[in-house]
Amino acid sequence: MSARIPETVAELAGEAPVELVWRNELGGLTYRVEAGGSVRYIKWQQAGDLAADERDDVDLLLESEKMRWAGRFIRVPRVLGVGADEHGSWLVTEGIEATPAVDPRWRSRPEDAVRAIATGLRRMHDALPVDTCPYRATWSTKYRAELPEAEHLVVCHGDPCMPNTLMDREGQFAGHVDLARLGVGDRWSDLAIATYSISWDINLGRNYDDLFLSTYGVEPDEERIRAYLALWDAPARDVSHGSAVPIIGE
Repeated sequence: MSARIPETVAELAGEAPVELVWRNELGGLTYRVEAGGSVRYIKWQQAGDLAADERDDVDLLLESEKMRWAGRFIRVPRVLGVGADEHGSWLVTEGIEATPAVDPRWRSRPEDAVRAIATGLRRMHDALPVDTCPYRATWSTKYRAELPEAEHLVVCHGDPCMPNTLMDREGQFAGHVDLARLGVGDRWSDLAIATYSISWDINLGRNYDDLFLSTYGVEPDEERIRAYLALWDAPARDVSHGSAVPIIGE
């Protein structure tokens, strides 16, 4: 194993091969571990001084709670283990037989990827119960004064960028990953960022808003779209959107 692999990750992997599949600028790493025909993912976040918003995005203990809660209603990776020590924190999940919507195979079928992302968000928004959700979306609590009144409250993904939607072999929606920001908020906080992410050069590189919104089943709300895009692009929120591409699945 490479010396660059954190000691805790190496211990969790045992003798199985370890492949780095994702990295963020906050010290977060995700490894793919395959052994005996099964796949696990190990997220590792090194300890360090982070701003409050940054800590929210990489709190693996809280993310594990959110995954277990959401997993009662929708398909997300099953949590196998979680922990922390003075060096950092880790989250181990079971792999889903799927690939992210940014996988090269879907670049030749971009409409399928767009439909899968929209379908996945609609299923999440319809399935997760707002009244009993114990979590609140970050923007709903910290930036309330800058936002229009919510059009329709749902349990939001919180980071609905293309890599966080999984697709099965047939090109259908298969599950969600990276739920650290999950919580109750305006559904447009998800819809605005999902469509924005699709258009980035690192993803599909063009606008598919009409297809996305028609698949989801809603007319565009330009006021709310502008509001959430402005917050996303604000320097205070300029964290990991689009700077790294996870390759989750098989």
